[in-house]
Amino acid sequence: FVAIAAIEAAINLGGADMMIHLRMCWDEGSRIAMASRVDDELDLNHDGVADVLQMSYGDLATRKAKVAMVAVSDPMRLQQAIYCLINVYIAVLATLKFQFAKTVAVALGIANMLTLPATRWIGPLLATVMGQDLLHWVPTVIDTTIKIIAVAVACSIQSFISAFYSALRGGKMFAEGFFNVCTERGWMEQLPDFLTSKPFDPDQSYLDEGIAYPLAAVGFFMQVSSGFSVPFPFSIALLPLTLVEYVLRFQVYT
Repeated sequence: FVAIAAIEAAINLGGADMMIHLRMCWDEGSRIAMASRVDDELDLNHDGVADVLQMSYGDLATRKAKVAMVAVSDPMRLQQAIYCLINVYIAVLATLKFQFAKTVAVALGIANMLTLPATRWIGPLLATVMGQDLLHWVPTVIDTTIKIIAVAVACSIQSFISAFYSALRGGKMFAEGFFNVCTERGWMEQLPDFLTSKPFDPDQSYLDEGIAYPLAAVGFFMQVSSGFSVPFPFSIALLPLTLVEYVLRFQVYT
């Protein structure tokens, strides 16, 4: 769910400019890769062995760095694109950290309000169980336990919210893509006039919502029923995204 929030934050903070910068980095990276492949085949001394295979690691690194620098067509644009992507990444992390801190702060605030009544109700019983020697630990144990439970409940509620959002987003994306394909192939023009306007405009029709919302309901139910984990074999296909999720969680929570 952190990865989904990160994507949404990146879209809102970077928007169309982020895609332009990503495309710029991809194009320049493709040029570098192509130049590197050509360099791998060079045999300037004509001894039948590629030059890169006869170099030390240091010389090879220096040569590849030079090849990459020569292949880049516009270093200033590449630098600007990388800077902008780094700024978006930092802004996304700051947004996620703020959201996490807000969730924890609300949970701890609720815990503070529950600590006193819980101490009155559970304190005497817990003091009897722990004994006279550990009597001074009773308030600390109750306070810590309530805070842990409050944070766990808050994170669980956030998981439900994220699951609901991701289900809606997924259903909407599928419906938009489905009707775009149908429109490109002319299938929408063959539908009766009472179902859709001609030409088809998704903003003037309920057909996309009729597909998006049922799919969202199914997606939300599947996420909740699976305990917000990816079932097999989808877990293998989505392993890269799972790794991204763990990396983002580590950076947000630490």
